[in-house]
Order: sequence, then structure tokens, then C-alpha cells
Amino acid sequence: MGWMGPYVEREGEKQYMGDLAKAKRLLQHLFKYKRDVVFVAITIFVSTAVGMTSPYVLGLAVNSILARNMHGVYLFAGLYAALYLLNYAFEGRRTYLMPVLAQRVIKDLRDMCFESLQRVNASYYTRRPSGRIISNVTNDAEALSDFLTFQLPQVLAGLTAIVGSIGLMVYLDPSLTLVSLSIIPVLAVFSALMQKRVRERFFETRRKIAAVTSNFQEVVGGIKVVKSFAREEEEARRFDRVNTENLVANLRASKLSAFYNSMVQIIEAIGIAIVLFFGARQVLSSAITVGILVSFVLYVQNFFNPVLQLSLFYNSYQSAMTGLDRVYRLIDEGGKVAPKPNLLRVRRLEGQVEFVDVRFRYDGREVLHGVSFIMPTGSKVALIGPTGAGKTTIVSLLLKYYEPSGGRILVDGIDLTQIDTESFRQHVAVVFQENTLFEGSVMENIRFGNPALTEEQVKRLMVEYGLDAMLSRLPQGYFTILSERGSNISEGQKQLIGLARAIVKQPSILILDEATSQLDPPAERAIQDTVTKLMQNRSVLIVAHRLTTIMMCDSVVYVEDGRVVTQGPPAKVLQENPRLMGMYRYQTTFGDRV
Repeated sequence: MGWMGPYVEREGEKQYMGDLAKAKRLLQHLFKYKRDVVFVAITIFVSTAVGMTSPYVLGLAVNSILARNMHGVYLFAGLYAALYLLNYAFEGRRTYLMPVLAQRVIKDLRDMCFESLQRVNASYYTRRPSGRIISNVTNDAEALSDFLTFQLPQVLAGLTAIVGSIGLMVYLDPSLTLVSLSIIPVLAVFSALMQKRVRERFFETRRKIAAVTSNFQEVVGGIKVVKSFAREEEEARRFDRVNTENLVANLRASKLSAFYNSMVQIIEAIGIAIVLFFGARQVLSSAITVGILVSFVLYVQNFFNPVLQLSLFYNSYQSAMTGLDRVYRLIDEGGKVAPKPNLLRVRRLEGQVEFVDVRFRYDGREVLHGVSFIMPTGSKVALIGPTGAGKTTIVSLLLKYYEPSGGRILVDGIDLTQIDTESFRQHVAVVFQENTLFEGSVMENIRFGNPALTEEQVKRLMVEYGLDAMLSRLPQGYFTILSERGSNISEGQKQLIGLARAIVKQPSILILDEATSQLDPPAERAIQDTVTKLMQNRSVLIVAHRLTTIMMCDSVVYVEDGRVVTQGPPAKVLQENPRLMGMYRYQTTFGDRV
């Protein structure tokens, strides 16, 4: 929280890939919907072509007025109106099609992000605040959506207009075209000089909004802790600091963008002034007509207006490219976890687990040092030790969240790295000390452990294992709707649901991490038979703190500083460790824990 200091993004400080590479990948997503792309391209081309014809028609109308040719005036006025209506029709169709295409692409990208997040290793989540990940999938994708919906059509139409304007200007008067284009090198040099600075500013805005999202989610998720420690004012100040940094970053980006836009308008005005000066001389010398000069000035504007629009949309472009950069970075993270070929898919497990000289490094530091122990089929093994001893790491390795840096984990004699992860986890159930629940009913959360079971089958299992009465006491029983993370029920009730999940899964290997620690003593005694029955005929690894739980196990593995200090039957381990024996005696008298 706040005492840990402000959120600092350690990755993504530099651009992940170039704009051209991002554009190529984005085109692949767009061309997945070729029909929509073709229709959008046609509407953009036709509406732009019609727009390019209008200045020429207007110039002819001016010549007709000067020649007092009313028939020509009526003809060109009608033609101009028809062109306007045609342009309106195609623009309207494009306005409908482009958001549809954009939302389809954004949906695909978000799906890919989610799939990538399912594939990445657990270490990915420990290195990044969840708020930052959420910002990638929401804020960054939304910035791209806005660009695809509003700015990209304008960019494409603008580029078409630039090419068309130059072509028609050459057709009307090649020499005047060269004069009007003489200002382009100035514009090109200025734009090139500004591009890097603008990109850096908008990279900064994306970093800052990610920090705001991360901070906001962190505080909301831990609001009970904030309130219990009376940290509201400190957290408000921290959020204000992060939010202010976001404001400053956006103001700096907007200021630079405004300066760029103003300079482009000044360059445009200079270009038009040059055309008027040289064009007027040609009109006076009868080299061209007034109508051609009018058309020419309009074409110069048609040339500079898209350039100005591109500059106006440059901030959106940079924001979209920055967002796309982050989205592709996230998507590619999942690709780094290459699936191993020819992995064994297990249909059943006996449940024997053996750690053989297992080592594990995290962030360059070795946290497990040659851990070895055996959990025979059908046995109950207690994993004990002080905080930070390595118990959670051992469980994480067994669940295949990570792979060992050295040594092997054998399941039924097979190296765990050679077993397909999905098929292996289908035979493993975990009841955590803090169980994560999802929005939905209690029944839906229980069936999360085994969606194949019907509601009636779930209820029969709950009756069989003795949980039906306690679950039925919830406000609407099994159909009580849980809020986010189950915040509307007690921690003990969350553990009941976590235990129920394990029951419906009927696993070969069961992992209990103080599975009843949040229950009050009467409730814990009431479900003791449930836990005992659940542990029958399956291999059970218990992360234990209660010495009474330890004494129920067949063997104990005592871990300290990432090493197995001692292991064996509970009585033997207690005898070899006077400190544990003293705690056991204390616990039998006062009900304490290890």
C-alpha cells in the first residue's frame, strides 16, 4: 500500500516494437474481416474522390459567373449539390461500418490478451500490479478503438486527398503546383523533429494512467486494511500524487500537440499566401482564369487540411500506438511460454509425489536448496516451518505454477515437467487459507471445481460430506449471490465453499493450506469429520500450523530457510525438535498454533 512507496513501472519504459511492425500486425487483424475492410475502403475512396471533384466544379461555376453564363451557373451548382449528397451518403455508410470493424478487432485483441494471461507463468503476475494489466486490456485497447473508429478513416481519407490534390493541381497548372509545394520541405523537417518528442510525451501519459489504475485498484481491493490502520488520508494523498502526475503528463503532451498544430496552421497560411501571390500574377497576365485560381487555392487547402488533421490526430495516433505497443507486449508474453511437445496426458493418478533434490531460483536468488521428501500414495504429509521457509514455493512447484531450477518432482514416478499441466491439475484440488470467490451464486462457485456435475449431484455430495446444513444456512442457501471476491460473506463461509469445491472435484492429490483456519471453533469441530472423510483414500499435503493437525498426519516435513531440516513421523519430528515439542505442549493446554 502507501508505505511501500509509489507505483513504478519497471517494464515497458521503452517502445516494444516499431510503428511499422505494429501497423503490419494490426493489418493482419483488420484483414480477418476482408469484406468490411473492402466496403470501408470503397466508401473512403469514393467520398474523397467526390470531395476532390468539388473544388474544380466550384472553379467552373466562378468562371460561369464572371462570364455571365447563368446556364453554366445552374449546371455547376446542381452538380455541386449532387456531389455533396453523394459524399454524404458514402460518409454515412463509412461512419456505420468503421465502428463495427474497430470493435471486432478490439474484441479479438482482448481475447488474445486474455488467452495470453492464461498461459503466462505465475511469475508474470508477481512482477506486475494487476491494475497495470487491467489498464493494458481496457485503457490501452480503448485508445486503439477510438483511433480505429475516428482517426484512421480520417488519416486514410487525408492521404488520399493529399495525393488527389497534388494530381489535380498538376493538371490545372504545373508551375503553380511547384510553387505551392515549395513549403513542403519545411513542413517535413518540422514534423520529423517533433515526432520523437510527441511520442515520448504520449508514452508518458500511458504510463501514468496505468499507475493511476493500479493505485486505484490496489486501494479499493485492500480498503478494509486501509480503514483498519486509519490510512485513509495517507492513501488519498498518495492517489492525489499519482493522479497529479497523470494530469501533468497529459498537460505536457497537450501543450506540445497544440504547439505542433499551431505551427502547421502557420505553414499552411504561408503556403496559401504564396499561391495567391503567384496565382494573382498569372491571372493578371491571363495565363489562368480566376476560376482556376479559386480551384487551385481550394486544392492547396485540401492538401494542407489533411496535414493539419493528421497533426490534430497525432496525439490520438501516438496514444493508440502506445496502447497497441502495450497490448502486443502482453499478447507476446503468452507466446514466450512455448508448449512442450509430446507431454503425457494423465487419465488417473495414484497420487505418489516425490521431491528429489529440488532447487528453485526467483529473481536470481535461490529460495529452495535441495528439497527432498516423499508423499506415498494415500498418505497424509504435513508441511511445516516458519514464515518464509519455502512452504508456499513447494506447493507452487507441485501445482506447476513454476518449474524447478534443479532437481525433479516425480508424480507416480513420472517427472512432473513431462506431464501435461491441464490434465495433471484435473486430478489435484487445493483449499487455500484465503479462497478466491467469483461473482455469482454459491452453487456456481462450488461447481467451479467440477462444472460437469449437476446441482442435484452437488447437493448430494454436500449431504454426504456433511456440509449441506451449513451451506443451507446462508441467506438464500446455495443460490445466495456473492459479490466481488465474496465480500458479503464471512471468511469462514468462504473456506466452506473452498472445501466444497475440493469435494466436488474428488481429486487424487489434495492440498490443504490451513483449510479451516478461518472457521470458529464450533464450526471447525462440526466439519472435522468432513475433512477427515475428504482425506480418505487420497494423497494429502497439508500446510499446517496447528500441532493437532500435524499429529493426524503420517509424516511431517519441517522446512526452514528453503531446506528440509527434519522429516518423519510426527512423534519423531517432535522429539528431534525440542522447540516444536514445547509448542505442542503449549497448544494442548492453550490451543495455540505452531
